[in-house]
Amino acid sequence: MRHALLVAGLALVAAVAGCSTPPARSAEQVKLTIKGQPVLDAQALQAQAESELSYALNFGLVARAGRTASCWFARTGAESEVDTRLWCGPVQVPGTAAAGDWVPVPMKEVERSEAGVRLVVEPAQVPEQGSRSTPVGKLVRTDGLEADPAKEGVSQAGPDFLAVLPDDGRPLDPVPDAWIRDDQLEVRVTGYGRPESWRTEQGDLTAEHGVRLRVLRLEVDKHTETDPAFGQSQWHGWQPQRPELALELPGRHHPLPGDRLPASGSVLVVYTVPESGGTEALSLATVGAKSLEQRVEVPSGKALTDIPPALRRAHSPERPPTARQQVRVGDKTGSLGVSGLRLGRQRPVSYGAQYELVTASQPDRALLELRLEGRDLPRVAGAAITQDLVAVTLPDGQRAPLVGARYDGDTFPVAVVVEVPADTRSVTVGVTGATVALPQLGTVPVAGEGSPVAVPLDF
Repeated sequence: MRHALLVAGLALVAAVAGCSTPPARSAEQVKLTIKGQPVLDAQALQAQAESELSYALNFGLVARAGRTASCWFARTGAESEVDTRLWCGPVQVPGTAAAGDWVPVPMKEVERSEAGVRLVVEPAQVPEQGSRSTPVGKLVRTDGLEADPAKEGVSQAGPDFLAVLPDDGRPLDPVPDAWIRDDQLEVRVTGYGRPESWRTEQGDLTAEHGVRLRVLRLEVDKHTETDPAFGQSQWHGWQPQRPELALELPGRHHPLPGDRLPASGSVLVVYTVPESGGTEALSLATVGAKSLEQRVEVPSGKALTDIPPALRRAHSPERPPTARQQVRVGDKTGSLGVSGLRLGRQRPVSYGAQYELVTASQPDRALLELRLEGRDLPRVAGAAITQDLVAVTLPDGQRAPLVGARYDGDTFPVAVVVEVPADTRSVTVGVTGATVALPQLGTVPVAGEGSPVAVPLDF
């Protein structure tokens, strides 16, 4: 099976003509050595490495990028010395920029004699998606062709081409309602295009025969980097794992490398799709003990999987709430306010001296986090006691069950997390009266004064 794929892929490699500047051909006989001894059967090694490259092309691990992809020896500085790896390209590793990438193919020494060194080709070391490998020096083939890898660009995009590029603001068709999120990553499709060509730093990019270019503009918010609740170092149980964002195309699943996405901002994704068409979708995999798979079609935004209702709502309002209630602690009166909201499926809460990630109990439930801010109140480490006094009440009059809280050494928690129906549009928050024993203060009355404050959730 693999042999058939290699033959087919090699035919594909050979069939692609390129637009880059042709490599220079040396008029002298090519001498290739490793540790001073000639490389035996160098041409056969090139052919074997090209079979490895065709395997990577067939399985979408790399994409054709214009000029015919082939395998080269790399000079290491001395006149005839070459690297112990062959370098195959130019290709494009999905998830990188729109630039020429190279696949290293190691060679293993099996025999050394007076005639020279005999090598065998090992499996190609295909870079991970979003990563690049660069040859160690100038390139040369046994037939005398020479090339500079730094000058090998991308001119034509083949199947499985996918580049993640900085957003240069070029206009695309607006997309009103295509987005996907969990509690750590939110991605909105704000633009979509079907260009015949796309200008890059290396020139105009076109699609080769059989595929078409597509462009997405993605607005990204990595909550794990922008939300301080996830910035903890000690976790109980499952530490929050980075969610996996991918672009799904007919017959292919292309991860979008997190390192290529901004913490908060926009990027362009330039890719190819089969000329015959098919569904394009963004997928988001929440990883961990409570894993979740979501898929939405682009550019329509249609959900292709059952998505919890809480994740079809925004995670927070555009403007923070300003609700405050007067609170008395002992003989001192101050106020406790709601300074921020988060609505979703998972939230970090305190677990002793550590933190843990809690999850809503049912798909139709949501976790609501209320971030609290005290003013003019005593500062004592009493949050583990007072958390039960913060009452969050639903529109039907029932008290939302407390799931957890986060502490910062103050009298009240810095945040409380309750579970609510996913379609809840408002709650009230207030401090219930009780007499409690607090550090440094002893046994004191704690109570909210006046009515609980309303907190709208219409976002």
